Amino acid sequence: MKKAWKQFVTQFKPKYSVKVITYHVIPGLPVTKNAETHSFGKGEREAATRFYEQAVGKTKEIKLAPAEIHLVKGRKKVLAKQHFGPVEDLKVFKISA
Repeated sequence: MKKAWKQFVTQFKPKYSVKVITYHVIPGLPVTKNAETHSFGKGEREAATRFYEQAVGKTKEIKLAPAEIHLVKGRKKVLAKQHFGPVEDLKVFKISA
């Protein structure tokens, strides 16, 4: 009975994802961006948060800049975000995907 109840409650919980965006700057060329989304199941906030913290730690360790990492709840709500380098300045330039 408890397992059925947990499955019932879990279906109403939101999905989580971690979005990692890296920008590639080469002088004389337009700025390019590479976006990767790592999706997690419904109610897996702990796993998504753990992955987010690992991604932030690894990005700090290898000093990858410019980059930004977002922890997203559902489709739009950003729970946490981290920027490395001049990301806001790069968004002004024309970016090719």
